[in-house]
Amino acid sequence: MRREINIINYLPSVFHEVEEIKVIMKAENPEIKKLWDATKKAMDDQFIHSSSEYGVSRREKMLNIKSPGSDTLETRKFRLLTRYNEQVPFTRRVLKNILDSLCGPNNYELDLDTANKRIAVKIELTVKGMFNAVIEMLDRITPANMIIDVQLRYNQHSLLRKYTHGQLRVFTHDQLRIEVFSDGS
Repeated sequence: MRREINIINYLPSVFHEVEEIKVIMKAENPEIKKLWDATKKAMDDQFIHSSSEYGVSRREKMLNIKSPGSDTLETRKFRLLTRYNEQVPFTRRVLKNILDSLCGPNNYELDLDTANKRIAVKIELTVKGMFNAVIEMLDRITPANMIIDVQLRYNQHSLLRKYTHGQLRVFTHDQLRIEVFSDGS
């Protein structure tokens, strides 16, 4: 939202025609605009979803999170959300709620085998950039005696069968397996 600043409107109308006042107000308007923009940025940085680069890096520093330079701002925000969404004690419901909020309700498969002390999570290809963040989150919230297995859920024949062999010929086997194919492709 762009906010137009004209502080002469806040003065009594008798001052609106005084030339000195108009010049002073015109000179102060840009400074008030800078103050407004800084205030808006500070307010946006209070929440992860609306944070700027500065707000995200500040939170990463507080939580001692090291981000690779190749990460996008969205991936870094996702990593912060994983850290803030961690809840102890670990329960099946808490884990499902965390994965729902991070990956989306249908973007993962969870197999929790308590008898064999194993947690298996398959993450949808559409969120593969968040793969390491999910592993780190599971390492922090799960008991140390649990085996954690996180994998990508690869493309399957049911997704690719709507394409002809001619359309798929331009891709390698690995690309067919790990690339995200949209419904409109």
